[in-house]
Amino acid sequence: MVQIFKKNTVLFALCFCSLHSVRAQDQKIWSLKACVEQALSKNITVQQQALTTQMSKADYLQSKMALLPTVNGNVSNNWQTGFAINPATNLAKEGVAFRTNSFGLNSSMPLFNGFQNVNNVRVQESIFKASEKDLEQTKNTITLNVCNAFLRVLLNIELNNSAQTRIEATLAQVDRQRKMYELGSSNKTRYLQLKAQLSSEELAAVNTQNALLQSYLDLWLLIEIKPDTSYKVEKPSIDELNIADEPKSLDAIYLEFVKQSPDVLAAEQRLRGSELSYHIARGGRSPRLTLSAGFNSFYTTQSSTGVGDLLYRTTVIGAGDYNGTPIPVYSTVPTGYASYQTTPFSNQFTRNLGSNIGLNLSVPIFNGWNVNTNVQKSRMSVESTKLTEKLTKNNLYRSIAQSYVDFKSSFKRYQANEENLLANKESYEVAEKQFELGGMSIADYLNTKNGYIRADADFTQAKYELVFRRKVLDFYLGKPLY
Repeated sequence: MVQIFKKNTVLFALCFCSLHSVRAQDQKIWSLKACVEQALSKNITVQQQALTTQMSKADYLQSKMALLPTVNGNVSNNWQTGFAINPATNLAKEGVAFRTNSFGLNSSMPLFNGFQNVNNVRVQESIFKASEKDLEQTKNTITLNVCNAFLRVLLNIELNNSAQTRIEATLAQVDRQRKMYELGSSNKTRYLQLKAQLSSEELAAVNTQNALLQSYLDLWLLIEIKPDTSYKVEKPSIDELNIADEPKSLDAIYLEFVKQSPDVLAAEQRLRGSELSYHIARGGRSPRLTLSAGFNSFYTTQSSTGVGDLLYRTTVIGAGDYNGTPIPVYSTVPTGYASYQTTPFSNQFTRNLGSNIGLNLSVPIFNGWNVNTNVQKSRMSVESTKLTEKLTKNNLYRSIAQSYVDFKSSFKRYQANEENLLANKESYEVAEKQFELGGMSIADYLNTKNGYIRADADFTQAKYELVFRRKVLDFYLGKPLY
């Protein structure tokens, strides 16, 4: 079974290498800082939250632009036939066909609407700030996850190195016992038991190698890069571990971090936004005063201008008397022009230009109970947001408390495992000498060695667990993680 397991592991490693075959000079060393920066730049969750923040920023800008007047221009082109009203004379005609163009520029601005627009600016500002804190929290979570994955790689590297070192030592013992057996100075049982121990340690080494490959794979996938056997991690100097106990109390850490916690700050901004939304809902009961102004003109083919001189018509309208002689009385009236043409566009545009300015006051009296419903819902939203803020602070305290207890426990566990390792190491060194001299049975020797192996593995795990717990607590203390 051991041989089959080893063969499968070798095949897995060969397949892994064949997918990403590289030369030794192309090897890349990844530090913890590089891994974190790579994850923050490529992580999809971070990118999605960044886009959400940008959209919140756009909404915030739009809310401020809504305070400015609206200006709209309009141009229309209409053809009418049959019965229609002449826009130039305002008279109705039958059987006409003409074209009309109208132009307008209109503007409006709310002067008062219960401060709804101003409060909306503040609401969007709170939403934008909360989104920024959400992005910061997302980055913090990714950073902690990368630190944990990075330390798992280091742990498995050390466990694998220890397993290889033990194999080399056991292999030397097996070779020595084989020679002694061949010379007749040792029995075959001791030799076979050592060979069994070697097989057991080789199986353990295979397991640590698989765990190392898996931890590397988890790290590369977490920081969004393709797995490559040429990539390695930089091992920080933690061999001489000197992590002191945390002097601050749990409440002191919480009170210090709650002032800068992205989750809590985001919850506070959302509470502020819900309170402002309540005022916006109440503003629906206020009168609305709006200022409007506009410029308008039009052009029509029905407007005509005479060409040439004006024609007149003279008619007799009566008779007069001049020294007893009757004299006719004439009246001369204009009859129009001999021909007409459409009035030019520039003349019509200037002549028909008009402007308007006005104030509009709207007082809400009854609107299907919508305003009252919005006020009630916004008031309940404020209460719900208060509970969310309280829950966020409770969860933060729970997280800090758990991290605090985990660190204290891992600190004690590390100290206990360190003492246990030193004791087992000393016992193993003595047992090894006694075994070589023939003063200890093979069973007692293997029990002592296996105890030392377990102590070494437990100490290594305790060491890296302590490093991670320390980093988590440092995060709550506002210290850099790398």
